[in-house]
Amino acid sequence: MSSVSAKAVSAPSLLLVLAAAFAGAAHECERECVIGDTRTCHYEFSLQEYHTMSRACFNCPENLEDCSRQECISADGVPRPVITINRQLPGPSIQVCEGDRLVVDLYNLLLSDTETIHWHGMHMRNQQYYDGVPFLTQCPVIRGKFRYDFKASTPGTLFWHSHAGLHRASGVLGSLVVRQAEDPHRGLYDTDLPEHVIMLSDWSHTSVATQFTGRHHSQGDDYARTILVNGKGRNSAAKLEGVEAAQVPLEVIKVTPGLRHRLRFVGGTGLNCPVVVSVDGHQLAVIATDGEPIVPFITDSFVIYSGERFDVVLEANQATDNYWFRFNGLIDCSKMECVQGAVLRYEGAPDQEPLGSLTYDPSYPGVVVNPLNTAGDALEEVTMVELDALMPSMLQQAVDKQFYLGFDFKRVNNTLLYNPELYPYNAVSEEWQVNTPQINGISFLSPPSPPLSQPHDPQPTLCYYGQDPICEGDFCRCTYVLEVALGETVEFVLVDEGNIGDENHPFHMHGYHFHVVAMGRLGHNTSLAEVAALDAAGGITRKLEDAVLKDTVTIPDGGYTIIRFTADNPGWWLMHCHLVFHSEMDMVAALHVGGLDDVPPVPENFPTCGSFMPAL
Repeated sequence: MSSVSAKAVSAPSLLLVLAAAFAGAAHECERECVIGDTRTCHYEFSLQEYHTMSRACFNCPENLEDCSRQECISADGVPRPVITINRQLPGPSIQVCEGDRLVVDLYNLLLSDTETIHWHGMHMRNQQYYDGVPFLTQCPVIRGKFRYDFKASTPGTLFWHSHAGLHRASGVLGSLVVRQAEDPHRGLYDTDLPEHVIMLSDWSHTSVATQFTGRHHSQGDDYARTILVNGKGRNSAAKLEGVEAAQVPLEVIKVTPGLRHRLRFVGGTGLNCPVVVSVDGHQLAVIATDGEPIVPFITDSFVIYSGERFDVVLEANQATDNYWFRFNGLIDCSKMECVQGAVLRYEGAPDQEPLGSLTYDPSYPGVVVNPLNTAGDALEEVTMVELDALMPSMLQQAVDKQFYLGFDFKRVNNTLLYNPELYPYNAVSEEWQVNTPQINGISFLSPPSPPLSQPHDPQPTLCYYGQDPICEGDFCRCTYVLEVALGETVEFVLVDEGNIGDENHPFHMHGYHFHVVAMGRLGHNTSLAEVAALDAAGGITRKLEDAVLKDTVTIPDGGYTIIRFTADNPGWWLMHCHLVFHSEMDMVAALHVGGLDDVPPVPENFPTCGSFMPAL
């Protein structure tokens, strides 16, 4: 553990307030979880192009009540196109109990785009076909319908989001909470309310498609303009943009004095926007990350990266009043000084905003969990390696397979961006040069059909770890696969080489959680060879006892993160940087575990797809 001590969290003083938690629930599956009570939870998702500040908003923000009308998305008050589920931002929150059957009918009403939904954090054991990765586990859904049908077998704070193109950053995401009848942390909190799920999103003032093409084919930027909290916020970039910020509503989190409240934070950001989270006048007890319980740790703030989740307990032990939740963005949220507030409102406090200014401040207030680009050397900085899993574990010293994966930008003639014969990378001026995010110098190419659901189709684009990739000039692109036998113990040494810019890559792996056993930073840049040499010389110590479990983890820029897991879930699983622009520019690989006989049969009448290229 860090030399910053983990303060003990007090034993329960009140009964868990579950009756109050689920009073007036929006869905019958929002309920107190009881052993033996499992249900079928059915949802309908209608996917559609939409707009903030639409006609549904009437006179918002002049009339604030209009901003709360059904189907009004006020966001930060700036009109812009979005893509939504059920005309909501974020989309519907799914709140179920462990063991429930979750049935989600997706209706793709988009004019032209395809869609899939990924259930981020759900391991999908024995139901691999519903992981929601186009051309890996399923065919993308063209204008029509698709039913996701799986058991909610992974408990904790998860979320769902599009895995098609730029849709996640465009608004296609929502929370997914799987509660347990016997929560190991139940004695640490008095309430666990559905309305205490807090999703963070970065936000821009053009469509994400416009920003993407402007960044990669012109001279546009990839900076966020503000941060949204459950789809609400103010335009913190207004002054820099030379406009007045619309006074649209902020998110309000209501608490009862004297009670301990479980808050569930979801990192729904799409750009490279780690967010520093703190609450004026209150400390937070971190009790879980990515759905996995940890030994409680008292902190003043924490950083949440794209794809991560943190559960914290906030004790309402201050004077009855309003207090600021503060959300300060880093990296691509720092250029426009993205800051957002939400109101922590004690029951009995006036209906008004807290006193004190809400200005951009990227520094960490006090002790910080999960800091940006550090090995936790400072006393007040606590990394994931320094926290302890609640359930004791001891990992073996040796592993069956070890993979080194280097994340970096490359100065190559990416044919998706350049024409090497007309305007190659080195022939254009610096302001027109766009670097390519890759893993081990390879860009991922989606296969022509899903190898999971169409295993007998030819797969000419596959290439394997340790073999020469498929390259055209200096640009290497193929379906990059790491092969692992079922049951093997695996270690990934994830390296952010950091040769171009001070970046950060939150790494997400589908189908699994993993132990975080080491994390370090060598400088502003490093290399796979340098990290391997350091490791061979005994310079990297692994935490093999009680290492926390996660499914998404940051890799410090110019450093490394080492993770371990047992490959006990067969199938084809995507692994990627969770930043939308990086993953859509193919900073991706695939983990193939086991063989064809290890996965369940393909569901009857499961959709098929593939290329149509008859001989000339």
